[in-house]
Amino acid sequence: METTNMINSRKAIREYKGQMRDWQLDSILKAGYAGPVGMGEYENYRFTVIQDEKVLSKMNGIYDAPTVIVISVKDPGQMEFISTGCVAQNMALEAENQRVGANLNMACLGSIPEGVIPEGFTPTFAITLGLTDYEFSPRAISLKRFKTNFVK
Repeated sequence: METTNMINSRKAIREYKGQMRDWQLDSILKAGYAGPVGMGEYENYRFTVIQDEKVLSKMNGIYDAPTVIVISVKDPGQMEFISTGCVAQNMALEAENQRVGANLNMACLGSIPEGVIPEGFTPTFAITLGLTDYEFSPRAISLKRFKTNFVK
């Protein structure tokens, strides 16, 4: 899918029809790995892919998604929170490219069971993923959606 069309087709998916294939997950993770991280400090970030139904059943706000990817950081500050949002957006766009439903999610972070996230890391962002029947198609985005100030 062409980049602008993909961006204009993006939609938060909250209904899932099943588990994606491993190759789709690999492609989504690779898109995350390509994401920008402040100061290039990739060693301070971890991805945790949760597909265990027992763990997922304990998490709130995941819309019965069969996969949740949690991005965690050592000692997160503003730069790390911004970086994890960029990384998650890369994954969401690649999910759409694979016709996999995705929802950027921070509401579930407080319900991650103890022992799931590596010790010393704080969950900062999550993305719920699964197969969907939704047909992604570009929509018109108004140039007035956000108030914009120009300084020329």
